[in-house]
Amino acid sequence: MSELDRREFLAAVGLGAASSTFRAIPPVMSFPPHDQTHPGPDPWIELDHRALKYNLDAIRSRVRGRPIMAVIKGNGYGHGLIEMGRMLLEEGVDHMAVAKVAEALALREAGVEGMILNFGPFAGSDIPEIIRARISQTVFTDQVVELAREAKSRGKTTPVQVNIDTGLGRVGVPYREAVPFLRKVASREGVYLEGVFTALTEEPEFDRIQLRRFLEVCGSVEKEGIDVGMKHAASSAGLMNFPEAFLDMVRPGIAIYGHYPSDATWRTRPLDLRPVLSLKTGVVYVKTLDPGDALSYHRAFIAERRTRVATLPLGYSDGYPHTLADKADVLIRGRRFPIIALVTANHVLVNLGDDMEISIGDEAVLIGSQGFESIDAHPLAEAAGFSVYKLLIGISGALPRLVT
Repeated sequence: MSELDRREFLAAVGLGAASSTFRAIPPVMSFPPHDQTHPGPDPWIELDHRALKYNLDAIRSRVRGRPIMAVIKGNGYGHGLIEMGRMLLEEGVDHMAVAKVAEALALREAGVEGMILNFGPFAGSDIPEIIRARISQTVFTDQVVELAREAKSRGKTTPVQVNIDTGLGRVGVPYREAVPFLRKVASREGVYLEGVFTALTEEPEFDRIQLRRFLEVCGSVEKEGIDVGMKHAASSAGLMNFPEAFLDMVRPGIAIYGHYPSDATWRTRPLDLRPVLSLKTGVVYVKTLDPGDALSYHRAFIAERRTRVATLPLGYSDGYPHTLADKADVLIRGRRFPIIALVTANHVLVNLGDDMEISIGDEAVLIGSQGFESIDAHPLAEAAGFSVYKLLIGISGALPRLVT
């Protein structure tokens, strides 16, 4: 796709001139296509490729060159599945993980090569596409027999990875039953054992028990001459404080995007990271309230004095939390202004006080930086009453995503 100059983009949405260059990326396939060069006044996402590279360099240094399996489930943690897949590939990351067959197939259709592991389940009807697209499928039940049979009938050998449940308890073959299951998979024609993994609880003391269980299982079958492939256990949390779990490969998710897996690691910053995502929109209306004038449903805000108010065309239908009225700010012209009244499906209202400079067409930043100010996703999520994971993944996949 051709380059889209940021000046032209901002002019198209009425936000004035600026510098930098953007590449327009098609949105996720489950949404109707956007005309990226004329998106109108609606909100959009900006993805900072340099920040992604910075984070990957930091992670690679921490794990001393081990392969990275980038977890890009949940629409790339809200950043965009296809956008993240392509950028990661450009940065030399050729191991990725998703949680749905459809996500894996979408990456292949977008030209993303390398290992794509589907953590999630699959149906019998998915098997032909899994084999055709060379998807590494997680297995932990006898469903692997059906997958192997179909692959063999097509003259193929398809990769699988075994999820060993060492204590998280969601899915996976229980560690006490894992040795015979691994024997079965390793001996089955039509599949080959590409790797084994476990998911940690992120409780430090119990994580060590889980890792011991996992390595004991692997060691038992390896003594029998079975090659289990790549062993992996460390997600972003393990990356921060559990180097013993780095094993053959690490599989960070939230850290790749420049965020931390817990409030504790956000405060201590054991790894220096830079946020990749910014959420922006434009000011579409400015008005002046007289004392006694009200805003929104049930007159949620009543002006006590003459007050200027800006309207932004973004709301909870775009994934911005409805709980953030009176708890969060917006950046306009490098200054912070509070959100007031209610966050509705399509609108956010901003108290400008007596500021006379803000006008229609100004850029508004809800997550990200502007001038010397910034709004970080972690305290924003805390104010909303949930995790940074939920905040980011909840951002609508329908928003245009522009790579800087």
